[in-house]
Parts: sequence; structure tokens; C-alpha cells
Amino acid sequence: MTQPYPHLGFNPAPGNISAVSALKAKLTASVDTLAKAHRLVQQLQSCSSWEGDAAVAFREELDGVLPDNLKKAHTSLLKAADALDGWGRALHGYQGDAKKLDAEAKAAQDKFDVAKEREKNASNNPDLKLAHQTFDDAASLQNAQARLDKATAALNDARGSVTDAQDHLSSIKRRARDLESEHSSTARSKANSIRDATDKLAPEEPGWFGKAMDWLDDNLTDVLGTVAAITGLLALILSGPIGVAFLLIAATASAATLASRLSDPAVRASLKDAFTKGEFDADFWSNAVGVAGDTLGMVPGVGAVARGINGAARSAGAATEALTLTDHLASAGSKTWLAANRIAGADNPLTTWVVRGAANPERAGRMIDLGVAGAGAATGTYGTAKDLIGALDDDTVNSVGTGMDGARAGSFDGAGHGATALKTLKVLLDVGH
Repeated sequence: MTQPYPHLGFNPAPGNISAVSALKAKLTASVDTLAKAHRLVQQLQSCSSWEGDAAVAFREELDGVLPDNLKKAHTSLLKAADALDGWGRALHGYQGDAKKLDAEAKAAQDKFDVAKEREKNASNNPDLKLAHQTFDDAASLQNAQARLDKATAALNDARGSVTDAQDHLSSIKRRARDLESEHSSTARSKANSIRDATDKLAPEEPGWFGKAMDWLDDNLTDVLGTVAAITGLLALILSGPIGVAFLLIAATASAATLASRLSDPAVRASLKDAFTKGEFDADFWSNAVGVAGDTLGMVPGVGAVARGINGAARSAGAATEALTLTDHLASAGSKTWLAANRIAGADNPLTTWVVRGAANPERAGRMIDLGVAGAGAATGTYGTAKDLIGALDDDTVNSVGTGMDGARAGSFDGAGHGATALKTLKVLLDVGH
């Protein structure tokens, strides 16, 4: 794009007057249209020639917010058009001043160039080399001194002209910078006027809480998945009742993640298209691995609740006295907690097989289980982080994460939760009793 003020070296008054004028014309036309619409509504409200139920119903509608909104919109757009008109006139003046300053800068630059050339010629005067030379007689010395003084005076005068020209050019550019600041200040003022004039024409931008809630709604599945993965890791790290509590929280979060994931039409369509159209693409594998992982993550909680209810039902059947609903609930809760505690303490059969023969099988098995759970927490955290920071989203990393989750679900998680599900079925079916 061509620099409009080449001698200033920058544009102190940017803006397109034609565009401002065109926008102002459109706003003015809209103002006229709104004014006509408002007058028409008033005429219809006061019209006495139209009678009947339809007329009454129509006037009732007109008596609502429509007239007031038309009036507010008319006033707002009129103020915005006036602000644009003022900005257009101010911009025209600023650009006129910028052109004058650019012309002054050109003249000053020309003078500076002439002064520099004069300085160059003066500095090349051979008489300047007479300094510190010796002469045989007084007349020669006097003549040389006069020539040296004249050459020195000419050089000093040329240098003074260069300095003056440079100062003049700098002062012009400072005035241009002042013009730029004034232009920016006026532009901000007019922009605020337009914003204030039109603030009733559209809903206000949501605050940080509203934006956070919108983001959470858009990314709920990934957030719940991250919660499930991290609480699952904490269930392994922490022991006792706290670890059992985190186990149940992780299972609940997995169930919520599965529900959220399957409520997304895009996920359901991806899974359906894979089997009906053969579209086994990256989206399918990501969704399929997610569904599998969520389902496996539910198993400990579902197993604990199922075994707790089953145990409570058997206890109630064996009781000799009648039990209240509170008694039933308390019994189910107690037995659910006991079942969860047993599930939390159960060994993963695949881990046990992998570490057989190790010097310290228990320690090695715990390190493997923590590593597997940690990998799940890492991929889950990445899923939420990329939603929050778009720059982190990378197809390669996504593919690696899907592969890790798939491998984890198909190996250690599948074995551990599969064993839990099998034990739960045995308990429910009373196998071995």
C-alpha cells in the first residue's frame, strides 16, 4: 500500500473519508426508515376506521414494546449518524493538516539535502589541510592562515545549516506526531459516542462468569473426563476412606462423562456412520475410545452400588423384624461402601501377571498402576487444556492421546475393571454359594 505521506514517513491521520460518509449515509437512511415506521405505528394505533376483533387484537400488539423499541432505535441511530458525521469532518481536517505537514517536510528535507551537500563540499576544501604546515616567510604564512580561516568558517557555516535544517525537519515531524495523538483521541471519543448511542440495540456482552459457563457447557465432556481421570489417580495414591471416596467420585464422573458424550449428536452420528457407512476415521476412533474408557471407568462405582444393594436386600430378607425405608437405605449405603473398599483394594490381574517374578512385585505393580492412571490423567488434562488454549490443539498429539487411551482401555483398565465386573456378576448371581 502506498504511503500517503512519504516525507513524514508515517500516517498521522489514518482513515477513509469515503467509507465514513457511506456508512453515515446508510445510517441516515435507516433513521428515516425507522421514523416512517414509528409514524405508521402511531397512525395505526389512532386509526378509527378499522374496527372489529381483528383491529382490537392488532392494536393490542402495537401497544406493546414495538413503538418504544422503534423510538429508541431511531434515537440511537440518529446519535450514531451524528457522531459519524462529526468524525468524517474531523478526519477531513486532520488529513488536510497532514498533507500540509508532508509538504513542509518535503521542503525541509530538500533544504537538509542541500545543506548536507554544502557541508560535504566545504569539508573537502583543500585549504583545510594547511593547518599545522610550516612556511618559510611571514607573507606565505599570513596567506595560508587567511585561506585556512576562510575554509574553516565555510565548513562551520555549512555544519550550522545542516543542524538548522535537521532541527526544522524534526520539528515538523513532532507536529505530525502531535496531530497523530489528537487524531487518535478524537477517534476514541467518537467511537465511545457511537457505542453509547447504540448500546440499547444489542444485548450486552456477557461477563466473565457468563463466558466461563458458556465455555463449560461447550466443553463439559472433556472437563468431566479430566475430573474422572484425576480422581481415579487420586484413588490409587490415597489410602483408606479418602481413597475409597475418590474411587466412587471417579466412577460417578465417568458415568456423567459417558452421558455427556452420548448426548452429543455429532458423537452419535460418528459412531453410527462407522458401522453403517464404513467411516472408521479419526473422529470415530476418538469417540469410540472415549465411550469405552467412560464405560470402564463406571465399573467400580456400578459394581459397588450393585453389590451394596444386593447385600442390603439379602440382609433384609434374613431379618426377623420389619425394616423402615431409612434402615434399607442405611444398610445399602454401608454395604456399598464396604464393596467399594474391597474393589479399591483388589489387584489388577494383568498387573499381577506382568510383575510376576519381580524382586518386589507389590511395589512394581503399584508403580505400573500409578503410571497407567497417570497417563489417563495426562491425556484428560490435555483434552481440557486444548479446549481452553486453542494453540495447544494438535492433530498429532490428539492421535497419540487417542492411541494411549485405547491401549490403556484395552489392557490394564480392561483387565482390572473386567475382573471387577466379573466378581460383581458372581456376587449378584450367587455363584459359588
